[in-house]
Amino acid sequence: MMISEILELRSGQVAYISSLMAGFSLSIAVQIIRGKDQRLVATANYLLFIVTTLLFLIALYVDVSISLRLVGIEDFCDDALIQIENIRNLSTSAATSAFLLFVLSIGVLGWLKSNRTGIISTLMVLLTLATIIVAKNMISNLDF
Repeated sequence: MMISEILELRSGQVAYISSLMAGFSLSIAVQIIRGKDQRLVATANYLLFIVTTLLFLIALYVDVSISLRLVGIEDFCDDALIQIENIRNLSTSAATSAFLLFVLSIGVLGWLKSNRTGIISTLMVLLTLATIIVAKNMISNLDF
């Protein structure tokens, strides 16, 4: 692991984005409940947004906790860097999973309106996921 893991952690971006997205996900879940829609698709969508919220909160907690633990430390031994990487794998995996669930939940959200809206939102989500995969591969293949 390189020191870039520490720089990424200190930027606070995973924690910042996770906190915002947890709020959005929870707000949407609450609106679904307030709508009192009893269909299975509404229940499934509500649960997807709740799981998304909880995963974003895990990512937020882990990144903030480890950031606070590392305040003031400038030099890291190899063992510490490996431990930090392992801990951060938990938070970044939770954040990535939450992000993907959030996108999928948006696709399911369209089905609450109508079949036509559900089909359109599903197609848009599939296009979005394909774009994310292509972009991720392009970023991974950057030569430095």
